[in-house]
Amino acid sequence: MTVKEKRNNRKKKQSTIKKAFDTVKDKRILYTAAVFLAVVILLATLYLGYSWDRYGRNAEKEAIALSESLTIVLPVEHISELTGNQADLENHDYNTLKISLADLKSTRKLVRFTYLYTVKEGNLIFLVDSEDPGTEGYSPPGEVFSDTSGIFYKPLKDGVTVITPPRKDRWGEWISVLVPVYDRNTGVVIAAFAMDYPVSGWFAGIWLNMIPDIIIVLCILVLSSALIYGWALKVANIELSRNLDYDEALYRGVFEQAPIGIAIVKDISFIYSSDFGHSNINPMFEKIMGRSSADLANLKWTDITHPEDLEADLKQFNRFRNGEINGYSLEKRFIKPDGKTVWVNMTISRLTGITDSESKHLCLITDITDRKETEGMLKEVERRQSVLLSHLPGLAYRCYYDREWTMQFVSDGCYDLTGYRPESLIENRDVSYKDIITPEYREDLWNEWKYVLENRLPFKHEYEITTASGERKWVIEMGQGIYAEDGRVEALEGIVLDISDRKAVENNLRYINEHDRWTGLFNRDSLEKALKTDARLYKNDTATKRALVGINLSLVQLLTANYGFQHTQSLVKSAAVTLNRLCGDKRKLYYTYENRFVFYLTGYSDKVKLLDFAEKVARTLENLFVTDRISGGIGILEITGDDSDANKLLRRLLVASEKAINRDDKNFNIYFYDDNLEIAVDRENQIIAELEKIAGNEEDQGLFLLYQPIVDLKTNKICGFEALARLNSRKLGYLSPLEFIPVAEKTKLIVPVGEKVITEAFRFLHRLKETGCKTVHVSINISAIQLLRPDFIDRLFELIDEMKVDPTTIGIEITESVFASDYEKINRIISRLKQVGIMIAIDDFGTGYSSLSRVRELNVNCLKIDKYFIDKLLKVSPERAITSDIISMAHKLGHCTVAEGLENEVQKEFLISCGCDKIQGYHISKPLEEEQVIKLLCETGDIPEGCNTGK
Repeated sequence: MTVKEKRNNRKKKQSTIKKAFDTVKDKRILYTAAVFLAVVILLATLYLGYSWDRYGRNAEKEAIALSESLTIVLPVEHISELTGNQADLENHDYNTLKISLADLKSTRKLVRFTYLYTVKEGNLIFLVDSEDPGTEGYSPPGEVFSDTSGIFYKPLKDGVTVITPPRKDRWGEWISVLVPVYDRNTGVVIAAFAMDYPVSGWFAGIWLNMIPDIIIVLCILVLSSALIYGWALKVANIELSRNLDYDEALYRGVFEQAPIGIAIVKDISFIYSSDFGHSNINPMFEKIMGRSSADLANLKWTDITHPEDLEADLKQFNRFRNGEINGYSLEKRFIKPDGKTVWVNMTISRLTGITDSESKHLCLITDITDRKETEGMLKEVERRQSVLLSHLPGLAYRCYYDREWTMQFVSDGCYDLTGYRPESLIENRDVSYKDIITPEYREDLWNEWKYVLENRLPFKHEYEITTASGERKWVIEMGQGIYAEDGRVEALEGIVLDISDRKAVENNLRYINEHDRWTGLFNRDSLEKALKTDARLYKNDTATKRALVGINLSLVQLLTANYGFQHTQSLVKSAAVTLNRLCGDKRKLYYTYENRFVFYLTGYSDKVKLLDFAEKVARTLENLFVTDRISGGIGILEITGDDSDANKLLRRLLVASEKAINRDDKNFNIYFYDDNLEIAVDRENQIIAELEKIAGNEEDQGLFLLYQPIVDLKTNKICGFEALARLNSRKLGYLSPLEFIPVAEKTKLIVPVGEKVITEAFRFLHRLKETGCKTVHVSINISAIQLLRPDFIDRLFELIDEMKVDPTTIGIEITESVFASDYEKINRIISRLKQVGIMIAIDDFGTGYSSLSRVRELNVNCLKIDKYFIDKLLKVSPERAITSDIISMAHKLGHCTVAEGLENEVQKEFLISCGCDKIQGYHISKPLEEEQVIKLLCETGDIPEGCNTGK
């Protein structure tokens, strides 16, 4: 057919169409056509609705079938090991499940999330999900669902698979398929497996499935239109026109809406227009290529073909052009305008029915970029797995379940771990894996594998192997059994890693945890463990004797102020080294507290042997500290029965050692803990309770003061009083100061109790002032604990102001314990007190730490000579007594002297002859109550007559 003939046919057709339109103008025909079209559209709508519902149900069935099939391949045995909290992050089962879920998700394009969840404490919680930590959709184990409905409980409660209606949460809008996961052994639902589909993707899938239906409907609509149109064309050949319209509509529908790219190509060039009109390239082709038809018309397909694919394409095309083949298909890449590439599956075929000589052909393309990317990802995964296995710092394996652990596969890391090449272990060619396992672990390892396989549990065990060079290494093996369909174990798979370094760290940490850092000895925790272990071991063994020997070197701290902390620590270290030499199989040494050691003895014969050992310890310490003049106490406690309470035992041992310290006959005394000592401890606790009541109550609770007169030997008149604290408890009765004062100092209750004493003494001073006795002073004993408190001076001055007391009538007596303290700090405190007129005296001088050289450094007013030296005046001749020398030297240092404990006139006369300044004792008066003091002062005339002496 010539071009002229084609032009004439086209004119005839146009004339026929014009006549047809003139006919359609009849209203009856228009009405009939409209009704027909309405019916067609209604039926098409109903059909599409039915199709939508059908494809929706099919999509639900497919999603449910897919989800239920996936639950079958899930490692259910790992799910039961999960606890639903953060500890699962370190659980191998958790990581295994996470990898499985991620793999399931990655192979399902429409699935956005996969996860396992369960009910815990009434809440739905995540067990494991498919997302990487740190990503937007990641949910850690134990996270509670915050935006779910009741339908999520149905798989767990009813054991049924459900699919949710569209729902929204913080990540988007989803349709979820929920499948119960059963324990394969018990049949109990242990979790639910969920797959989340984006609503948009879900409906897009339905739309995608409906494309053929839509095309059909559209085609039917077009056909209906064509039928009406043809029916309206009563002129000309109705059947021919209707066929032509149908063919045209079908072609356009398929061409324009086809899901594949279609183009008519002339040789190697795209064409914009031809005998087929201007639609020579369909929209999908333009979309895939990323170019419009006009742009493609100016290009050759060879220009936009990827260079790596061009040669293969041209080779096939030349054969096609030469008539050797009628068409061909290949996968190739086209280059988009932005430089990106698109993978297509291209099919080239000839156009039939064309009589011209122009070489035109049909090009069909399908976008396979996503598929190629998936293939690439799978290849990358395989490559990574290969690289991982080849560079794994350990041994990955697959072996038979036999006693030799016969290897089927061994990774390259085998050589670094064992010293054997991988091929040496395959099928036990040179050596079996059993030969590498250190012999003492083989049977345990086999039994452990047997147990986990019987129960279908994951395997994890630590043991030692012996390498080819004979080196022993600690390894950890993690693996699992591979089972056949009949339940038979086909193989074992797993990995063996070197943990020698970790074991070394563990051993080091264990040593640090069980030993004292400074001394290197076992610490208290180690002793507690030993006591608990032996209590169980010897529970029914009454023949084996056990005992604790405690060494208390707490007095070594008194040297810190003078010689420094490093010196005292060195002494403790020397003691540790020396005492450690006395250890044996049944004697262990522990450093339980600062400056305290404990020997734990087992299996000794009798109490005599125990005492002999304690005396040996005492001699050893005396020899060690002979030049340092250090003393201490040794307490002994025999353990009875299954007593393992370390706190109670060490407390009793401490009490015994402190009791030994208080004995003065030796530097290191020994004291057995017994019932009497327990009674003494109970009494001390009762005294502490009484002192705590006094400290926390504004009432005196039995605390009161007595006042002993002090006489000035120059005037033979009372110049002051010493305030002496006394305690008369409702529960314990009268308590000597020698009993409750040391307890108060030991527990630091001396601070609040001492403040009550100061307040009471100031009140008495204020009363004396009101009676007219303004020159008499009152001395108060102050502990070094009180004196060295940072707020002592400020609080003392505050009380002086509140109670309106004259500071010059106040005397403070400090004990000799201040000589073990910082002289400069003590002097700063004393100086501030003396600045306001307070008199400072050193009490009980000459019996403790004091010496005249040290007294010289303290800026005090007076020395109170201890009763010990006054009593000596009755036992030795005056020429031999050193009391006069003490008085003389004190005067030379600018201090006045007060003799304590004066009991007769002979002592008084001697002290007068020696120039002593003041005296105090029962020869003058016993300690008096407040009213007795007022009466005494009235009798001596120190209180003027007529003064108010009332309280």
